[in-house]
Amino acid sequence: MDVRQPYLPKVRDALAAKKIEGFFSMTMLTIEGIMRTDRADVFASTRVSSPPETYSVTKNEDLPEVIRASIGDADIETIKQRFVAEQPSRRQLHPEVVARVDAARALGVRALKDVPRVGAFTMTDPAGEIYLSNGEGDDLLTWQQRAHDVARTIEARGLGIAQVIALGTAMTAADPDKAWFSALADAKDIHEQRAVERAFGEWADGDAIASHVAYGIDVFCSADVGNSNAANSVLDPGNRAWLTATCGVRFMTFEDLLAYLP
Repeated sequence: MDVRQPYLPKVRDALAAKKIEGFFSMTMLTIEGIMRTDRADVFASTRVSSPPETYSVTKNEDLPEVIRASIGDADIETIKQRFVAEQPSRRQLHPEVVARVDAARALGVRALKDVPRVGAFTMTDPAGEIYLSNGEGDDLLTWQQRAHDVARTIEARGLGIAQVIALGTAMTAADPDKAWFSALADAKDIHEQRAVERAFGEWADGDAIASHVAYGIDVFCSADVGNSNAANSVLDPGNRAWLTATCGVRFMTFEDLLAYLP
């Protein structure tokens, strides 16, 4: 039994009463929402597909005058090509994960968008009910730049996604033409498998913090202190102190949050 169980209603009630606002990182779904033993296979299955291109012609008389003045009497031919990143091994979220998200949403807890990455998983949210908005136009660009800046700072320290990339790259030694993410499913023994699993958790934590900073959220509350990955974890006490000094992250444990609530 979770020893915190008797105290959880206090936090739930504070959320319900809007005394505090709560958010969770989408890495809880995009990375950690995959069963631990399936993560390597899911990301190893990543591929890019290209649906058939579309072709259209815009007649000269239908073009704006400013464009006709530039191109003369010619029509404009347009070819559109889409590229779609897919992970065919990704399964539906576990029902327990879905139940937790539904419970969080019922309390007004919204998701923080992932650090923008090529092929990143996103959810359609036209009504703005799932995600906390990260802005539009210049505000969105500022958010994206900040998220990337913090993520790169974390990676430069050998934390976050840097660990899973390093493992995948090392595992391509026997086949240099293989993409690093495709090699993640090639762990040769249980020790390498566990290292890959820990690296995925570290990626999720690192990107969660980068997104948190980009949004300007007041407090990063987590009971995770990186025990499974020791000093190689971005949530290790030493790295927490570094993040506070470097990126201004204010950390709280569950107990800190309880003490803060009236």
